[in-house]
Parts: sequence; structure tokens; C-alpha cells
Amino acid sequence: MLLFKIILAPVLIALVSLAGRRWGPGVSGWLLGLPLNSGPILLFLLLEQGARFASDAARASLLGILAWAAFCVVYALCSMRTSWWWSTLAGWIAYSVVAAALLPLHLSLAWVFLLVTATLTALVLTFPKPQQLDSPSAQLKPDLWLRMATASVMVVTLTGVARILGPAPSGILSAFPAYTTILAVFSHRHGAAYTVEVLKGVTAGLFTAATFLLALSFFLTRLGGALSFAVASAAALAVQAVSFLYVRRDRENQFRAGPTTR
Repeated sequence: MLLFKIILAPVLIALVSLAGRRWGPGVSGWLLGLPLNSGPILLFLLLEQGARFASDAARASLLGILAWAAFCVVYALCSMRTSWWWSTLAGWIAYSVVAAALLPLHLSLAWVFLLVTATLTALVLTFPKPQQLDSPSAQLKPDLWLRMATASVMVVTLTGVARILGPAPSGILSAFPAYTTILAVFSHRHGAAYTVEVLKGVTAGLFTAATFLLALSFFLTRLGGALSFAVASAAALAVQAVSFLYVRRDRENQFRAGPTTR
């Protein structure tokens, strides 16, 4: 199990990073809308703690998307004025504050989903707009290996403390922007506009994570583990396809608005 955790996380972040180099930062951010962090963590919780624990954790993780989105917005705003270190610190503080405020909430699954989707819609529509996409500098091979190692450490750590925390805190913690932090920090050196585009893509893609977690929490205690993950994944992929149209249109609008260099 530990070996699987160590291997899965870096492979996922490597694929996302390579996609960003091929198709642009918005696409790499959009791919993080897939439950690359919460999905594996909830799978491990299901295998180690059982269906009821994983279902409750999935509902809490759905609520935790609000804290994840808070990180994206705050980091994007700070990246236009400060270094990656201060932007990360501010983003993590925003995540922690929102996550702490969410812990006492006891809402039904349907109300949680409505709250999350309404908030994401508002954030995407009001996201900071960079003036021009900066030209990314050459990326060295050690960059990718460092991303992969960081992702592995984060996932192993988060799943390791789940037994102590319980389902609700574990679920919200599974929405911790681990991969998003890695991608934002490594994108930051290419400039604020590049970073903002990544994080806007992440925020737009969070509708996919919300759909996945909604379906998973609902079906885990009804259909069993394998079928629940299959249904949740199918629903998430359908939403991901729709959100891609938004990301592509936003990218085209940037090209019309002014010249960009790649």
C-alpha cells in the first residue's frame, strides 16, 4: 500500500506537468480539477477504514473544495505582487482559515454541493485577469523530479494522519491543494500571468472534483467501492469535458486580447 502511494502521486503530477508544457498552463491547471489528490486519498481511506468512513470523508472533502478554491484565489492575487514563498504562505493561511470555519458545519450532501458550485461559479467569473502571458523559461529536468518527489511526500503524509483525525477532518484535509501548490510554485517563476492562468484553470476544473465527490459520497454505502468509484469517475469526466470548453474559450480570448509569447 505504501509503495502504491509513493508511486501514484509523482506519476500523476508528472503527467499534469508535461501536459502544461505541451498545451499551456491553463490546461495543466484544468487537469488538476480531476480528483488527483482527493481521489487516491479516499481510495486509501476506503481500503484502510471502510466505506462509511470514506463516504463521510468524501462529503467533507466536497466541502473542503471551498478552502481549496480560497488558496487558488489568494495565491493568484499575491503572485502579482509578491514572491512564491509569500504567495504560498498566504494561500495556505487562506486554506487553513476557510477549512477551520468549515469543520463545524453540518450540511446535507445536496446543500454542500449547491454551496460549492455557487461559490466556484462566482470565483471563476471574478478571477484576477493578467495583462499578458509571460514567456516561460526553459525548464530543467530536475524541476520535474522535484515536483514528483514533493507530491509523493504530501500524499503519504496526508493519508498517514487520517486515522488520527477522523472522517470529517480527513476529508477536508484531502482537499488540501497539494498538487496545486506544487504547480503554482513552479509556475510562479514564469511570471504572475502564467501563475494566474494555472490557478484559474484549477478553479474552473474544481467543478469536476465536486461532481466526483458528490457521487462518491452518495454511492459508497450503496454500491460498494469499485462501482462507486466507477460511477463517480464517469460523472466527473462528463463535467470535465464541459469545463474544457470554458478553459479553451478563455485561452482564445487571451490571444484576441493581445499578443502572447510562448
